[in-house]
Amino acid sequence: MGRSLRLLLAALTAGALTASFCSAGIPDPSLSSAGNVLVNPDGSLQYTVSVVGQSGPIDSAIVQLVFSTETDGLVCWCTGQTHPTIEALSGPTGDADFFISAGGCVDSGLVASPPAVEVFANGFKIAEVGVVSPDAVDDAGLLPLQGWSPGGTCQVVLSDAVFHTGPIVSAAYSFCTDFNSDGAVNVSDAVIATAPIILATACTQAP
Repeated sequence: MGRSLRLLLAALTAGALTASFCSAGIPDPSLSSAGNVLVNPDGSLQYTVSVVGQSGPIDSAIVQLVFSTETDGLVCWCTGQTHPTIEALSGPTGDADFFISAGGCVDSGLVASPPAVEVFANGFKIAEVGVVSPDAVDDAGLLPLQGWSPGGTCQVVLSDAVFHTGPIVSAAYSFCTDFNSDGAVNVSDAVIATAPIILATACTQAP
C-alpha cells in the first residue's frame, strides 16, 4: 500500500471517529423527553429530563432549564434557589434530575411571550415547557397568571388542596394538576401531590 493511500485511509478513519465523537453528544429532541417543570417549595419533588441522541442516552450532558423573564417573575422562588437558569448533568442513562425549590403553575400557552421555559442539552434546545407545582395558587385561590400574591411564603396550603382535588377526583384534565405531564390527571398525579399537601411544604420566598 502506497504512502499516499495510507494517509488517505488514516484521514478518513480519523474523520469518521471525529464525526462519531461529535455526534455522540448531540441530543435528538424527538428521542429526548422533558415534561413541564415540576417544582415544590421544599425541593422534595424530582423533575427529570432524559437526553438521548442517535447513538442512545447521552452521559454527562449539560442540561439547562431557562425560565423566561415573564415566567421568572411569576414563579414563587425559594430563598437560595438559583434562577432563571437552573443546570444539572445527565447520568449514564441520559437522565438529568432536578429538585427545584419553588411554587407556581405557569401554562406556557398562556404567557404573553411563550415559551415559559426552554430546555437545553449541550446547548441544543430539546423542549419548550411550562411549570407545575402542588403549590399552584395563593391563599385566595389565584394562579400566578391571575395575579397571585404568595405573601413572602411559598407554601402548599388548603387552597392548593382544594384546587387539585377537583381534577383528581373527577379525572378531568387540568394543566396545573398534570404533574407528570402525561396528558391526563389520575392517581399518579394524586400520589405526587399527597406528601406536599399533607406536610404543607413551605419555604421563604426570595426577595
